[in-house]
Amino acid sequence: MMKSDNKNCARLWNVLLGAAISAGFVVFFFSITTEQNKTPLDLGLRMGAQAQPNCVCLNETKIAPVNNTEVLLSESKNAPANKTETTFEDLLPLLKNASMDDNTIIFTEVNDAFAKPGSILDLFLESFHVGENIKHLLDHLIIIAMDQVAFERCKSIHRHCYLFKVDGKNFESEKFFMSKGFVDLVWTKIKLMQRMVEFGYNVVFTDLDVLWLRNIFKFVSVYYDITLSSDWYSGQPEDIGNFPNTGLFYVKSTVKNAEVLNFWYEARNRFPDMNEQNAFNEIKKELVDTFQVKMRFLETDYLSGFCNYGKDLNKVYSMQSNCCGGLGNKLSDLRSVLNDWKKYMSLSVEEKQNGNFTWTLPQICFHEKHLK
Repeated sequence: MMKSDNKNCARLWNVLLGAAISAGFVVFFFSITTEQNKTPLDLGLRMGAQAQPNCVCLNETKIAPVNNTEVLLSESKNAPANKTETTFEDLLPLLKNASMDDNTIIFTEVNDAFAKPGSILDLFLESFHVGENIKHLLDHLIIIAMDQVAFERCKSIHRHCYLFKVDGKNFESEKFFMSKGFVDLVWTKIKLMQRMVEFGYNVVFTDLDVLWLRNIFKFVSVYYDITLSSDWYSGQPEDIGNFPNTGLFYVKSTVKNAEVLNFWYEARNRFPDMNEQNAFNEIKKELVDTFQVKMRFLETDYLSGFCNYGKDLNKVYSMQSNCCGGLGNKLSDLRSVLNDWKKYMSLSVEEKQNGNFTWTLPQICFHEKHLK
């Protein structure tokens, strides 16, 4: 009887041991599978708890296209994996810290020439302080420094700074319009924007020579994939005959739009001598036909520039020194714009409504039109 009990116990022990080993294998297998299926956003946020949020550095890598699916990345818990050669985990904590509640961020780029004290960067940041209730938007602004000197200056005056290293490129000095250095510099924003959109963030890019005067998010609608300012406006917001100004534009975070940005960046191979704005103008019909991109172009009365702007300060939300070459020229006339704005803001409500106060015409910049 004792011997039979021992055999039964041995059999029971073997069954329990086998079940335990099987259960352990299942848990191990699914833990590996779950980890492999995590998105870059999942991994980045986990690692972000140990990362420094205010200033990070990223080396350039090549981006591959993502799937063409109409899914809001910022609203999807299972955002598609970032199809790049690195996970860019050092970028994610900065995006998390700078983003609005709806996962929207603003970014701009600066090099040493534009970052010096008293230069364009200072005017740009000042515009948020003297603009109409937009100082809080600085909390959501990431400044992309294109060299170490600009990065150090950024850290001394702003919260969210990011060093973008591009192997073999020198972006420190002033880049004259349509020079090779200028073309190389302006294309970097499309690659960066694609990465941010892939990570699930809606993105506004702004050139540094855009003075923000009011909250431009009044014009941003989730119905549109891309919302752009215009160098020339036909009067119809969805008319692709409008000439885009990519100095200030918004892209909604969807998988499709990440692919659109990749298509745009790859168009550089087709138009090697063009900047990103002119290339976009060439491919905008393709984007509508191929990807069903919904675009909205904004009136120059609202998002204005030296190329073509209205004279009613009650309508203007931003002013850019486009159609203007040379850092010194931009500085001089943008200072005049900011001084005019300060005078306007000091007026009474009645004086503003009278509409008698307007801009000082640009004195140094060469441009096509002063006023409509």
